[in-house]
Amino acid sequence: MVALNITAWILQYRPHPAHRAPLHTFTVALFTLALVVIRIGAFVCIFYYVRGRNWARIAVLLTSVLAILGLFRLNHEATLDLISGGAWGILGVFFLYWLNTRPVREFFTRGAATSERS
Repeated sequence: MVALNITAWILQYRPHPAHRAPLHTFTVALFTLALVVIRIGAFVCIFYYVRGRNWARIAVLLTSVLAILGLFRLNHEATLDLISGGAWGILGVFFLYWLNTRPVREFFTRGAATSERS
């Protein structure tokens, strides 16, 4: 998922022939700042996900739903976008299943219990 996150970041900044209209510097700077904040938030979520926080598991589940819904917009994308979007969708289906299995839910419940004791 981290690799796909970085891939999406790279694909976001590659030039696209349909977007030839000049953008104002302020618009580009604001858009770039917003993307950086979102990406930092994603990596913070990944950090707490690894540490077993249940809110991070729920965030990954919601992201998985969005990844699956994103499959519906892939009909007019370039080949590289199709591959990346398809991988996101497949990973979303996997996480929806795997993160709802009993051992994984217990791991995240334990992670929340140990953080309350600290």
